[in-house]
Amino acid sequence: MLNSQNHKDVSFCICDPDTSDTPIIFASEGFCHCTGYSFQEIEGRNCRFLQGPETAKGDVDRIRTALKQETEVNVNLLNYRKDGSTFVNQFFLAPLHSRDDESKVVYYIGVQTSVPKMGPGQMPANPGESISHIDLDVNLK
Repeated sequence: MLNSQNHKDVSFCICDPDTSDTPIIFASEGFCHCTGYSFQEIEGRNCRFLQGPETAKGDVDRIRTALKQETEVNVNLLNYRKDGSTFVNQFFLAPLHSRDDESKVVYYIGVQTSVPKMGPGQMPANPGESISHIDLDVNLK
């Protein structure tokens, strides 16, 4: 449903922490549309390819810390499209735990919501619900 043609504004990817460098294993059509990359170009890559010279190191450090601590984080982030243009998004990262062992992180989901500018206190065009409440029925592993 979230990857249907009517949801191009839904931008997310799923990454595998059990594979070296936590690569993208799934990306929504909206993620590809937003970044300008096809799925074939990003599958198997770490999301850091979206970073560029003006991406704030502090934001990247917060994401890196959340990955190490297996916790969620959200940051207002400047990223780069395939064509080199920049876009600002509120980025949400959350671990997805195994149904059999809730202490085991099996995936990470990263959700990007476009916002008009850098800075706190912005409301996305469609805020939806917190990703901590999303119940994904993904049977990738």
